Amino acid sequence: MNGWSVDPEGLRFAASAVRYAVQITEPETATATTARVGDADLAAALSAFMQALTGGWMQRVSATAGVCQTLAVSATLYETADEEGVRDVRQADHF
Repeated sequence: MNGWSVDPEGLRFAASAVRYAVQITEPETATATTARVGDADLAAALSAFMQALTGGWMQRVSATAGVCQTLAVSATLYETADEEGVRDVRQADHF
């Protein structure tokens, strides 16, 4: 193999798949009510655990959304590089 290529539409398709995964997982961040466990200390501990768990989950969702954005931007960068390369070669042919 003498070279490589990138399919911008493939990157955009991957970005849309990742975007869909983010969209369907965002609602999963709801936390359960911990006030009815019968013990105030247990309720406080469960509440702190749920908040930490939710915070970690939201960090993962945010990072995954970042992957989606990066894939889409990469597709545009590859297209721009190809277009500029074609333009430069055409301009060089006129010398």
